[in-house]
Amino acid sequence: MRVRTALGRITAAALVLAPLLAASPAHAGPVPLPAITDEQGRALILHGLNTAGSAKGPSGLPWVSRDDIVREARELGTNSVRYLIQWKNVEPEPGQYDDAYLDDVAERVAWYREQGMHVILDMHQDIYGPAACEGSGNGAPGWATFTDGLPCTPQDPWVLTYVQPAVLRAYDNFWNNTGEHPELMQHYTAMWKHVAKRFADDPAVLGYDLMNEPFGGTRQFGFFEGPILTPFYQGIVNAIREVDRDNWVFVEPQALGPNEGAETSLGVVRDPRPGGPRIVFAPHFYPGGVDLGGSYDGVTKMLVQAQFAFWKRNMPAAARRLNTPMWLGEVGGMGPGAPGAADFTGDWLSMADELGIGWAYWSNDRGSSGVIDGDGKPTLFAKVLARPYPRAVAGTLTKTSYGDGALTVTWRNKPGVAGPTEIWFPATPKVTSTDPDGTWRTHWDATRHVLSVWADPDTPSHTVTVKS
Repeated sequence: MRVRTALGRITAAALVLAPLLAASPAHAGPVPLPAITDEQGRALILHGLNTAGSAKGPSGLPWVSRDDIVREARELGTNSVRYLIQWKNVEPEPGQYDDAYLDDVAERVAWYREQGMHVILDMHQDIYGPAACEGSGNGAPGWATFTDGLPCTPQDPWVLTYVQPAVLRAYDNFWNNTGEHPELMQHYTAMWKHVAKRFADDPAVLGYDLMNEPFGGTRQFGFFEGPILTPFYQGIVNAIREVDRDNWVFVEPQALGPNEGAETSLGVVRDPRPGGPRIVFAPHFYPGGVDLGGSYDGVTKMLVQAQFAFWKRNMPAAARRLNTPMWLGEVGGMGPGAPGAADFTGDWLSMADELGIGWAYWSNDRGSSGVIDGDGKPTLFAKVLARPYPRAVAGTLTKTSYGDGALTVTWRNKPGVAGPTEIWFPATPKVTSTDPDGTWRTHWDATRHVLSVWADPDTPSHTVTVKS
């Protein structure tokens, strides 16, 4: 089951209104956002899947095999994965880490490494953890769950469970809103340091997503993101940098509101590493109206498109304020039979292209809203997501556009960048370039469906069009 904003999905009407509550307009400028970069200095555009909802279970491991990852890389062109792990599996008892579990994670990370894919380890949670409300939740271990004896009854839709008394109290105790459990955030920070130390030298691991969809309990918005969530992230970054100086750290805003496009009050998280910061702003996108069985047509489509506009304005503006790259860590939300499912998917893909950002689709689990059905056959979403894109850009990406089977990519040279621009294309392509004849060359890898483009380093800007 896909992850969704907690309270923001109680009703579609409330969700549509959420962005309107922003206190003041924020305007994204024309300058490209900072980029996530690889070891050669190339800008990375991360296309991938969340793997997986099945990892929310007791074992904390997803259903995938090595062959599934090979298929994903070849058929969808993914170059990354948001790989779910859980606190309860990493630290089953206070201060005691299950390194056998991390070995199992490392084995699966190696499968992605074999395909040249980048791994973002995501510390996942929903409804705090399984001990907060019996039959619901994932993430926190039982020993770190304090509900103070308050009741909880799982709700339908499941997101209403967030406002059950026991769940609210579990969050309030974790964030020390009660003043009773400052040790919980300390344990969480130490747990992340242990994970980072384990994976610091793994070449497949690009970085760490510190907490899935943070929820502040009885404190929300400006009462949570600024005074509580920001220093919490800062403490984890400081701890990680003691054992890992290079990997990227992904920070999410709270889910309620920003998932639908409302502004975030998350503060700047500073990176103490030498050589420049490696912090990424990683919001999700789940507009009300298409989630929880909704559609993307008629009046609903108009309302959802308004949320597109808010998200496209407010999230890049936040990334610029924080001076970070941006990555869409989760997006999805429709079944293939829902009216407008293909159009919605195409529209958010075009939004990501326009912003020059990568994404991770929810999810690769078998089922109607995943990329394969129960029989292992590609779904509608697999076909739409198998979209040509620049995987790595040897400079500053300035424009990506795709339509009528043609992908056009424009970039500027950037000092110190090595290697070619790499473009994933599902079929053998025809290539044209605006660079003068003889100053660029290409190579087509038919196995990986990757076109490598070496452009003239003396030409400041390049445009390449790739089509079938």
